[in-house]
Amino acid sequence: MIKNSKNTQDLQISLFKGNEPLAYRIRPKATSEIIGQSHLLGENGILTNYLKKHAPYSIILWGPPGCGKTSIAFLVQSISGKEFVYLSGASTSVSELRESINKAKILSGRVILFLDEIHRLAKNQQDVLLEPLETGLLTLIGTTTENPHISLTRALHSRVKVLELKPHSENELKTVIDRAISHLNGLNLTKITEEAKSLLAKSASGDARRLLFNLEEAANISENNLIDEEIVQKILKDSQLQIGADLDSHYSFISALQKSIRGSDPDAALYWLARLLSGGADPVLVARRILVTASEDIGLADNNALSIAISAYQSAQSLGMPEARIPLAQATIYLACASKSNTIIVSIDKALKDSKELNPYPVPAHLRNIGGEGYKYPHSFKDAKTEQEYLPKELTGKRYFQPNERDKIK
Repeated sequence: MIKNSKNTQDLQISLFKGNEPLAYRIRPKATSEIIGQSHLLGENGILTNYLKKHAPYSIILWGPPGCGKTSIAFLVQSISGKEFVYLSGASTSVSELRESINKAKILSGRVILFLDEIHRLAKNQQDVLLEPLETGLLTLIGTTTENPHISLTRALHSRVKVLELKPHSENELKTVIDRAISHLNGLNLTKITEEAKSLLAKSASGDARRLLFNLEEAANISENNLIDEEIVQKILKDSQLQIGADLDSHYSFISALQKSIRGSDPDAALYWLARLLSGGADPVLVARRILVTASEDIGLADNNALSIAISAYQSAQSLGMPEARIPLAQATIYLACASKSNTIIVSIDKALKDSKELNPYPVPAHLRNIGGEGYKYPHSFKDAKTEQEYLPKELTGKRYFQPNERDKIK
């Protein structure tokens, strides 16, 4: 059955009128009400024009939790006047995707398919969307916390425009609080102290949804129509969403985890991993930093590290919490105890520096294709090795890769 978001929303509102989550109640109803994302908004912003022209093409909204992806998608619905179909990438089927395509045929293409968590679609599910997107039969709005340049197939990626959303700044989150105060239903809240507002904003780590959850919880236990710093500290202490509550950001904890692994201290690494997971951090985002660490800090000193980190990343995607804590801990311990080498990042950064700062030297003639004049085919020589220049002549003798004694290479 097609999950038409408008009908579904209307049913939910009728059943739970007055009890909708605060994040739902303050969703923007006009472009001017969107908080943050200034790089996409403004008079000639990409997102401004997209909304003004009633969703003329398919987009992917990519960003961290609570940055406004879903709110923007539903704003498109209200502005565009098109039929809106909601599906979740975590639970949808090929038959549901085909049903939405058939609906678009009946309505002559006036259908927007909103696919939440689009990164969870399998390749065969993504392939179903290719033809209707190519012909313009269907307009797709996908949302994802995962890098779409990696999580989507090249074919699907080429048919959409990716808009990257940023986490909210503390000042933007304070603006969210100001807007939300009047929507705290039945609580007659009239005041929040600046100290409480600042602590709520810092504790949210850029996530407006988390901010609003904490704000509503604080309002529920407040007295005298006032939220002060003491009340906020109480709900943060009692809440599982503690990352950032001590005024350090989510990224400080992630940094501490990587530095502990780099410093070969498995106990400290496990502690920071536990702080992240118990504090409500997304296990996939944690796994992503572990994956980066495997190449950045272990690299060629232990080539198994990257495979173990990849397995942990995939496990975090498949399992979720609490099960994901186990493969993440396994990878963390292995990486912390492994030999260390930063040869990879040093080497690639040297090459990137030259590629950006030096002249764009042409490819030598003998390397431009396999039949290039003067090219020596290595497999025709002993041990598949022969002397010839592979760099541009201007860089002859340049060395980017300089292994150390810990790098395990032939």
